[in-house]
Amino acid sequence: MSKKARLRRRRRHLILGGGALLCALAVLLIIYISRYRYVHSVDDDTVCDNIFIGQTDVSGMTADQAKKAVQKKIEEYGRLTLTMQAGGQSADATFQELGLNMRDVDRLVDRAVAYGKEGSVWKRYRQMKALEEEKQVIDEKFMLTADMAAEVIEEKTGPLKTGAVDASISRSDDGFTITDGAAGESVDTTASIQKIETYLNDEWDYKAASIEMVVEKEEPRITRADLESIQDELGSYSTDAGYGSRVTNLKRGAELLNGTVLLPGEELSVLEKTLPYTEENGYVDGGAYANGEVVQSIAGGICQVSSTLYNAVLYSELEVTQRSAHSMSVSYVKPSKDAAVAEGVKDFKFKNNYSTPIFIEGYIDGNGTLQFHIYGKDTRDAGHSVEYESEVLEQMEYTKKYVEDSDSAIGSMNEKGTAINGKTARLWKVVYENGNEVSRDVINNSTYRASEVKVLVGTRSDNAEASQLVRNAIGSQDEEQIWGAINRAQELINHPESGESTDNDAENGAENNAQDDGEETGEEG
Repeated sequence: MSKKARLRRRRRHLILGGGALLCALAVLLIIYISRYRYVHSVDDDTVCDNIFIGQTDVSGMTADQAKKAVQKKIEEYGRLTLTMQAGGQSADATFQELGLNMRDVDRLVDRAVAYGKEGSVWKRYRQMKALEEEKQVIDEKFMLTADMAAEVIEEKTGPLKTGAVDASISRSDDGFTITDGAAGESVDTTASIQKIETYLNDEWDYKAASIEMVVEKEEPRITRADLESIQDELGSYSTDAGYGSRVTNLKRGAELLNGTVLLPGEELSVLEKTLPYTEENGYVDGGAYANGEVVQSIAGGICQVSSTLYNAVLYSELEVTQRSAHSMSVSYVKPSKDAAVAEGVKDFKFKNNYSTPIFIEGYIDGNGTLQFHIYGKDTRDAGHSVEYESEVLEQMEYTKKYVEDSDSAIGSMNEKGTAINGKTARLWKVVYENGNEVSRDVINNSTYRASEVKVLVGTRSDNAEASQLVRNAIGSQDEEQIWGAINRAQELINHPESGESTDNDAENGAENNAQDDGEETGEEG
């Protein structure tokens, strides 16, 4: 073939090839333009058709609409019931009560809106065409609100709990008897919440469900081995239980403390152990101190229980961590040997500072004596003993406050209240070794105020001058002046013709004494 022919042929091929390429490019351009128009036919601010967030169809929705739809679906799920099983028993709660929610709702909605809107035209076209054949599901992740779920699980499954039983100890004339404890089971709240969340995200079919909760073994706090060391009496004390309704309260208080075991380092609060002070808890009205007066109060007498135990604790040489004196002195123990309790105000607390457990025994015996005994393992030297001496430092006489009684006739004078002298005192701990005193230390200092006895002075009379005469004398708070005014008032009543009184001493009177300072805000038993 000649050279010219070859050139003509090559040019022909080039023209044909270029034309074919241009045609191909034109076709591609047409396809691109059509697909570009296709992928942009959907509003960028709305979700493409056939897209779901979990079970929620969010097709054609804006982000706000999709979020509301998801929240509405969560509310529907919240009305479903979860049956919680443990130990062959069950309890129900709604998912709403457990705080069911969905993680990162905003992020899931953003993914739904963005699907088919990001990447190249070809990628977006493939995603959008696929939506015509099959829905796109964006997987959600469920969660429980931890504090809500924990509260509900503990409340609902609490009755399903088989609590551990501590070993116990009792004493009789034959010695100590130990009863073995037993392990129990309870729901592990944290692990159960995790199990529920795993189920919701991996297995849940969006219907009411039933789950076996995670159970943990609960060991007894006190075991037989703990109690086997209790053999010795560490200390004891007793007081006269007296008579009347107080005895009921003393007995109830002793019952609530009896049998208590304190492990090494544990602290006991008498207030917490004996509350609530109600009839439902076995208490009745009894004498108590309130605002410097003797009153009838529910559980009156509980302070005698506390004070008797306080002395047993002292002789056991346990660590006293909180003790308060009464506002006024009591009759059943010497000054500074008392321990008052008053709800919200005063408490008696002590700690087991031995290396082995202690056991408290409290009761009222057949002779009407309130007794407390504390047992444990006595590690003190054989020749060691202690005594406690009460020393009164100062005494204050009780006071009288004269108060008008307008309902009683002139000449009437009645005392209201109990006469109790005040004092300051301290308590000494005296330690002996083999009969020899080796130390003497102050354990506490106590102040007891004197009581104020109210004297009701009658001022009622048809003779206004006589009434005013006595009324003025009451202001002086002087008993001699008051009696003098009463005598002169009676003369005016019996002999009105004798004229007006000229008692300058009683004229105008004096200011009333200040009211009680309100030191005690609670009632002391």
